[in-house]
Amino acid sequence: MKTLTLLITVLFLAIFQQAFGQEPTFPSDTSKNKQNSPLLKSYVLETEEPMSLGTYPSLTVILEITDEKLAQKVWKDFMKDYGGKTKKMKGGKEDLTSGAEIVGVNGVNTLDIYSKANTGVDGNVEYTVWFNLGDEYLSSRRKAQYEEAEKLLLKFALETKKEQTKNELEDAEKKLKSLDNDLGKLQRQKDNYQKTIEDAEKRIQQAKEDIVTNEQQQADTSQKIDLQKELVEEIKRRLGELRKN
Repeated sequence: MKTLTLLITVLFLAIFQQAFGQEPTFPSDTSKNKQNSPLLKSYVLETEEPMSLGTYPSLTVILEITDEKLAQKVWKDFMKDYGGKTKKMKGGKEDLTSGAEIVGVNGVNTLDIYSKANTGVDGNVEYTVWFNLGDEYLSSRRKAQYEEAEKLLLKFALETKKEQTKNELEDAEKKLKSLDNDLGKLQRQKDNYQKTIEDAEKRIQQAKEDIVTNEQQQADTSQKIDLQKELVEEIKRRLGELRKN
């Protein structure tokens, strides 16, 4: 239903612009209510969406995040700034914020706010909000109040983007820390490899020295063998002479 409504709205705008050669406007000029941040591309649409209590006028803000649960968490914290307590509706898909005091929307009177997060065709979260004014739900017929609600939702959109960006930063910092740890491990491995090489070079040098010593020992031993051979021959000669007698 939500996606169909958005598609019909876009189609209507395209036809309107082609037919009259000018940009159409929403019931309330949303452009005046956009945050001053050039990084924020969220916008608000006036919709009429079904919810647990029926189908009523609502406002849908297109967020620049893709996590429905994140949007719901931020909304819950966001509503605390207005004294609202948010909880899941029993038997419904919406969250109910009760006791919220939003002067620009409902004066000094508290109001109940119903909200629901859906994922649009582009993957971004579409957050629909129903403002229960008591005798009716807020629509653009109440221009000043509607514009205040738009400002509120765009402020909420900015908070969701901040929260997502903060989460992205935390993830990036965790990744950086992990990479730092990996680098530390690699550096320690290199040190171990270097030590292995140095130890091996020491063993090689020692082996070379041992070879020189061994060769000298072989030469000495060969000389002793030659002398011993001469002694053996001399003893054999003397034994032979003794046998002749």
